[in-house]
Amino acid sequence: MLAAPTPPQAVRSFDPAPTSAVVPSPVSPTADAADEQAPTEEAAEVPAPEDAPGATGVPTPTPRDPATPPRVGLQVGHLRSNELPDELARLRTSTGARWGRITEAELNLEIVNRITPLLEAEGVVVDIIPATVPPGYDADAFLAIHADGSTSGGPRGWKLATPWRASEASKALMAAVGSAYGPGTGMPEDVGGVTFNMKGYYAFSWRRYTHAITSTTPAIIVEMGFMTNAADREILFGQPDRIANAIATGILDYLKARDPNDGAALLPPDYPVMRALADGTIIRAIPQDNGRILARVGPEARIVPFDLQDGWYQVFTRVGDQRIVGWVREDQVAPTNEQSVFPTPTNP
Repeated sequence: MLAAPTPPQAVRSFDPAPTSAVVPSPVSPTADAADEQAPTEEAAEVPAPEDAPGATGVPTPTPRDPATPPRVGLQVGHLRSNELPDELARLRTSTGARWGRITEAELNLEIVNRITPLLEAEGVVVDIIPATVPPGYDADAFLAIHADGSTSGGPRGWKLATPWRASEASKALMAAVGSAYGPGTGMPEDVGGVTFNMKGYYAFSWRRYTHAITSTTPAIIVEMGFMTNAADREILFGQPDRIANAIATGILDYLKARDPNDGAALLPPDYPVMRALADGTIIRAIPQDNGRILARVGPEARIVPFDLQDGWYQVFTRVGDQRIVGWVREDQVAPTNEQSVFPTPTNP
């Protein structure tokens, strides 16, 4: 029998003042699930070449006072999504996955409420954040806590993602949480399961939305596992402390390893829009000359880089109606003076 989550603690709304308001939690766990139900679509941004990874105008972060305790934002995925602001109104009906009568928001809140005291015991200031992110939210780390769902019971496992253009700090946060999560939970990684929606998650979209994190806040989205998979449920619902301990361990490992004075690590990379130098330029699945060919593009295609590794750009482009994320050799593309055009929040 699936164990229902324990009653959640109060959700503390974010307030930059020393005394944060405390409001009652709008959700409470329900009885054990009786049957599997399909999830709703994840609420996230699907990038396009012109609005996928933003590039310019990133401010240099201000160093924090060494005496300032680290601050971590834990977003409870889908919690009070009906209260999202007008700029995100289209996501107000996004309720996430579910198992029987237990919603994803309930599970996410349960886990966040278990992570919080573990971090606070180590001197970390924790903000529990609902679906609506405070405007320009700034912290030493931001984690959007979610769970997956499927129309079948087969898919399982966890996965993590950074924003499209990830700072070195975001990459380090993901590496630390990933290193702790697998061994700590005993769950498999959903290798290859990261989606466009995860990397383009709306809370990361500081260029497009007021209610988003700052560009220099290290951030990841955590998909803890599949609510619709029996093996994953045994951990998610039956052993929630394993989930919470693993995530908390990863966060603390990251905070201990980082250099709080390294402002450069907080800056997302800055790449111009690129164009291919010749027809037939190859986009590959991996950054190797023998990698699987995903597409061939010419100078007419806008190529938006968001990472650079060993002479290869990881890029986003379109071929017809198909969205392509892959790798192109650095010497086969050239920068342009084209500006990335970001759509308005009402027309993403």
